[in-house]
Amino acid sequence: MGFMEPAVPDLNWLEPEQLYFSVGHDCEIDRPLFQGDIFTDTLLPVLPRKPPGSGVQQVEFVESVVMIIPHPCQCYHGDNLRKFITVAPVAQVLGYENFGADRTGKKDAFALPDLFAWQDGNDGVSYIADFGRIVSIPSSYLVLKSRIACLSHMGMGLLSKRFIAFQSRVSSRLGEVMAATQYQWNEAFLMQAWVQKYGKLKGFSTWMRSEVMIPAISELAPVVPSDYVTSSTPDLIEVISAE
Repeated sequence: MGFMEPAVPDLNWLEPEQLYFSVGHDCEIDRPLFQGDIFTDTLLPVLPRKPPGSGVQQVEFVESVVMIIPHPCQCYHGDNLRKFITVAPVAQVLGYENFGADRTGKKDAFALPDLFAWQDGNDGVSYIADFGRIVSIPSSYLVLKSRIACLSHMGMGLLSKRFIAFQSRVSSRLGEVMAATQYQWNEAFLMQAWVQKYGKLKGFSTWMRSEVMIPAISELAPVVPSDYVTSSTPDLIEVISAE
């Protein structure tokens, strides 16, 4: 599962086997919605290029492929998804030449090579997530059965690194960004274990802040699970699964 990541070089490009945690039918339905997840058949509004004026207006919606942009903490409020989540539309492109030799160019896009390679005839096709067209949509538009890719921790780090550069032109190192989200990456596995056990996420946040006996961590006194997410994820999963 990769709870603790080894030191990583400061990469600007990831091959598909590095970029994706799961694709296609390997995306598990009980894994929580997470930064970098990609969905098909998601409704996006088509806004007119000229201001339509105030009052009630008709807006066209089209089914699109989208990628979740925000940090995991901005996707959830406690055990519940936030009412709106920001996504970037995903589009097919001819290639990645405009990313440059060092892959730091085209700052308004995130490369998604071989996104649909799990489908026959789609190997080698290039896609991007378009940062220039991000939009917040109701979280109810994102249906887990339509999720077709989850990024790896390294992939999530590269997404954050490029989005930071796009939004602020501030440089960051891949390893530093990954370290900043190690807690959330591990927590996703705990959330999934909770859903597998109880069928929904309700109660997870309360459990994480409660005192719990976890012998593998301490046989003498209860501990607060949230204090051990980074260091003892397998032990916490075992406790959740056994309860």
